[in-house]
Amino acid sequence: MRRSDKAAVRFALALLAVVLAAVLLYVTGWATMAKNIAVLAWRGNAMTSLAKRTPFTPSPGAGVAEARLEVYLAVCGRIKPFGDRIDDWEDAQTASGRRLAFKGRAAGLVESYLREFNLALDQQRMGPAEFAWIEGRMRQAREAASIVPESDRVLYTKYRARLAASALGTHASRIALGFAQ
Repeated sequence: MRRSDKAAVRFALALLAVVLAAVLLYVTGWATMAKNIAVLAWRGNAMTSLAKRTPFTPSPGAGVAEARLEVYLAVCGRIKPFGDRIDDWEDAQTASGRRLAFKGRAAGLVESYLREFNLALDQQRMGPAEFAWIEGRMRQAREAASIVPESDRVLYTKYRARLAASALGTHASRIALGFAQ
C-alpha cells in the first residue's frame, strides 16, 4: 500500500470515529447537556454583567417606591412560568429520590429562566440587587414582627394578591436572588 493510500485510510477512520462519537453524544443526550451547560455559564456571565451595569444601594430607611414595585411585579410575572418549570423539575427529582450533584438536564431549564430574567430586568431598567432588595422588603412586610417602614407594609397590603400570584418558588427564587451583589 502506498503512503498516500495509508493516509487516506487513516483520515477515513478518523472521520468515521468523529462521526460515530457525534452520533453517540446526540443519541445519549450528552451533546444537548454539554451545550446547555456551556450556554448556562454564558447566561450567568450576562447576569453578572447586568449586575455591574445596574448597581443599587437603597437609601437608609427608604421604603420601596410603588413605581419600582410595579416594575418588580412585571419582571416576576414574566419569569414565573420559567421558574415554575424549574421548581416542578426539582420537586419531581426529590419525589423520585434522585439526588444528583449536578443536574445537567436541568441546565436547559435554568438557561431559559436566566435568559428571560436577564431580558426582563434589562428592559425594565432594574438590576438583580434592586430585585433582591424589593423581594426582601416585601417578604419582611408580610411578617408582622419585622422592622420595615410603614410605607412598605401599606404597599404590601395594597399589592398582596399580585405579589402572591407572581411569587417565585423556592428554587427559582434562590437562582434569581443569587445574582444580587
